[in-house]
Amino acid sequence: MVAINRLKRILIVDDEPKIGEALRAYLQREGFEVTVAGTLVEAENPVPAAVVALQADSYPFRGYATIARQATAVDGSFSFTGIRPDRNTRLRVVLGGSTAAAPAQAPVLASQQLSVIVDPSVAINARRVGPGATRLSVRIRHAPLEGSAPVRTRWFVAPGGTHDFRLAAVTSSRELGAGVTYASATIDPPSKRFAYRVCLNPRWERAMGPAASHRPCPAHEFTERSGAAPPAFQGEGSGTPVAAYPSSGAIAAATHYLDSRAGSTSFAVVNSTGELSGVRLHEHFETASVVKVMMLVAYLQMLNAHHRGLDAQDASLLYPMIHISDNEAASAVLAIVGGAAVARVARESGMSDYAPGVGWWAYTQSSAADQARFFFALQRLIPPQFYGYARGLLSGIEPSQSWGVPPVARPRWQVFFKTGALPEEGLFTEAARLERGGLTFTIAVFTDGEPSMSYGEETIEGVAAALLAHAP
Repeated sequence: MVAINRLKRILIVDDEPKIGEALRAYLQREGFEVTVAGTLVEAENPVPAAVVALQADSYPFRGYATIARQATAVDGSFSFTGIRPDRNTRLRVVLGGSTAAAPAQAPVLASQQLSVIVDPSVAINARRVGPGATRLSVRIRHAPLEGSAPVRTRWFVAPGGTHDFRLAAVTSSRELGAGVTYASATIDPPSKRFAYRVCLNPRWERAMGPAASHRPCPAHEFTERSGAAPPAFQGEGSGTPVAAYPSSGAIAAATHYLDSRAGSTSFAVVNSTGELSGVRLHEHFETASVVKVMMLVAYLQMLNAHHRGLDAQDASLLYPMIHISDNEAASAVLAIVGGAAVARVARESGMSDYAPGVGWWAYTQSSAADQARFFFALQRLIPPQFYGYARGLLSGIEPSQSWGVPPVARPRWQVFFKTGALPEEGLFTEAARLERGGLTFTIAVFTDGEPSMSYGEETIEGVAAALLAHAP
């Protein structure tokens, strides 16, 4: 069923002053039906047996058509009942009226336009599956429009008693039938009781009004290009959260290890619950080749914006840029997407320490916090049709460049990563996303002024070892 959520009193005005007639009509809610009623008067006297017609113009608003007609009663009254619009609709009452779409000229006597806003019917649910797993779902009944298709659905959760919503999952919706959209996700609850919001931009959205459970989608997580944040439907759930990984003890051990190393060092972790920690989180470093992952995301977003698939020419640039860290391929990619696109990726991932490189892209400035957040957000930032391709690139890097985190984490963890090095400066960087079962966390380690490349690689490897010493 659908619900009407806006009521408005309207006045049918006299377009021909010499007639001296006016109709008063009002919209009232009767369950899930609309009633439009009023009285036809002339010089304050009721006009009986006059034909009035109810006309409707439903989304996408291509013109009025008569949907009902009746004669006024002895007292000049009329009442159109049982009106059940399934989408946003404009209504008016006219004297007479035709069964075809209304002509360009207005009827002799017509009411002001009445906008009926029809809500989708939303059912949201949270069900405990087991420790560390609660299944969230949303079922939305809406106008059965042609062209409804699966859309990206984002799930945000906030611990009970807070409004700190963080992205927990990205899934795709599906149509269960004409006029029914469904989506679900299984998440690790952030606390025993929590709130959640599901955000999606369905194609039928403009045909419907915001439902009663509508809330704003967290704006800092919004990355669509439609110009407006998608609606969010909010609910509450419960579950048994698992402990955050890596633990605070592992973070402390990694900090202690890093403080014993030479040069300038920094590391950041976004743990499995989305919390950021580390040491010297916002100290600026040159990224070296780690920035190539931002270029990759910008390129894939460009393809998506142009409604293009990935062809051989695209792969001939992206594959060597990531697989063997080819600098010429990276320069070509940057020339295609432009620096503004890379800066947009930085904004979308919540970076606060990003600055474009001066003279060469390898001199791009960033921080460990920036890169840990960026790798944690990859699933949200990369268009769904390219996410599997990107994961293949980032997990299949040339073995000679797979130092630091991968040797320590594999084979227990899937590792998606990128290393960077400016050996003449003693600078070595790495950012990685680690997944195992239902756990995901990210690491970024930046070093500068290291005495040798082997020493720099060992520094990053030691941080990873401390963090992973007590694997779940």
